[in-house]
Amino acid sequence: MKRVRILTALIVLCAVALVSCKPEEKKEWSKFYGYTSNDLVGEYAFSNASNAFANLIESDEGHLCEDAEITVTAASAQTITFRMESPRLHFVKIFTGRPTLNQNTSLINMYSSWSNLRRFGLTSEVLKNDKGDIRLQGFISDDHYERVFNTETGVYDTLYEYSIKYYFDVIKN
Repeated sequence: MKRVRILTALIVLCAVALVSCKPEEKKEWSKFYGYTSNDLVGEYAFSNASNAFANLIESDEGHLCEDAEITVTAASAQTITFRMESPRLHFVKIFTGRPTLNQNTSLINMYSSWSNLRRFGLTSEVLKNDKGDIRLQGFISDDHYERVFNTETGVYDTLYEYSIKYYFDVIKN
């Protein structure tokens, strides 16, 4: 009798576990690992995705660029030229180089040269859907630094001061 109760309880427990486990919802967009420069080449416009700019608020330090126009061209077999323009903000920035130098092959990370304690950076996730569409979700940062004299070492240090980010969420046309 005791075995029957234990067996019944085990069957009920398994049945509850099976019924309560929902199948995982399939995401429309997934990270695009191993993209090539040719995969990125093209013109991009606002994605109109429901989760575009999720958890972001427009401010002086963060601009939501729904009007972002991005053009990616191949500069060579391994390098690209990435151009972003936001007409509303009168903002244009161009990066040329390898799209990523790290091991995370679903990201684009590029930086500009230093200019008067200021440097621009590009960070973008590369996404792809089942139809083969390419989506770029990220930002360009306008990073500002300051030089401060370190009295202990007797040299100047370059310290991060603040950043302004220009967020985009675009899909290839």
